[in-house]
Amino acid sequence: MHILLTNDDGLRAPGLQILKRELAACGYRLTVVAPNGQRSAASHSMTINKALYCREETDEAGIREIAVSGTPVDCVKMAMEYFLAEDKPQLIISGINNGYNLGSDVLYSGTVSAAMEGPYYQVPALAVSMYPLDEERCAQTARLVHELVEKVVVRGRFPGILNVNVPPAGDISLDNVCVVPQTVQIYHNVVAEKRDLDGSLCYHIVGDIDMEGAPENSDVACIRSGRIAVTPLRWQQTAMAAIDDVKSCL
Repeated sequence: MHILLTNDDGLRAPGLQILKRELAACGYRLTVVAPNGQRSAASHSMTINKALYCREETDEAGIREIAVSGTPVDCVKMAMEYFLAEDKPQLIISGINNGYNLGSDVLYSGTVSAAMEGPYYQVPALAVSMYPLDEERCAQTARLVHELVEKVVVRGRFPGILNVNVPPAGDISLDNVCVVPQTVQIYHNVVAEKRDLDGSLCYHIVGDIDMEGAPENSDVACIRSGRIAVTPLRWQQTAMAAIDDVKSCL
């Protein structure tokens, strides 16, 4: 299987490089196309009003790696439309991200948005995130990704998007996986008022995650209980149940 790897933390991010190493050891053919630097919270943005610059290399194992000056979505589009146009991958994996992508945060996540490109190209995709990211648990997560690919994508022929989040402690195995819906991810103290070096007033959008208020049987509650959250996502956003209501209003 040919897999496209990408992320929003940058080509040299530890999570991506550990994932690459572990999946290569499992025998997959890999191509890496990722941003040339940090692009967290890039959401589904694309670069359309300025040039993209790409730097291509081959690592010591012979894996093709391409750094792109744009967003995670730019990376997937450059891969599918240009670099791999004649050698399409059968799967896209975005991650392993340093930090959760839970609940409504998937709307802002560059990691998840890169995976959301999969169905557009009729390719299944995984977004994989964990917190904190340490080397050993990251390697275990990469091996779990291999198991998910084999069971869900290869044998199950799942055509869509899986969002995977791994908690800071506990077993990293299929036995500790919950398949759950997303919820609303609440933050407190979202806007922080600060002073710049010259004394100017400025603001940072930050926030403290509320892990306690999420309903049971949700991705946030799953992480709270020390289990791995796996959530199938879809990119179509039409509210089908509201079609008739809107028609009746008009």
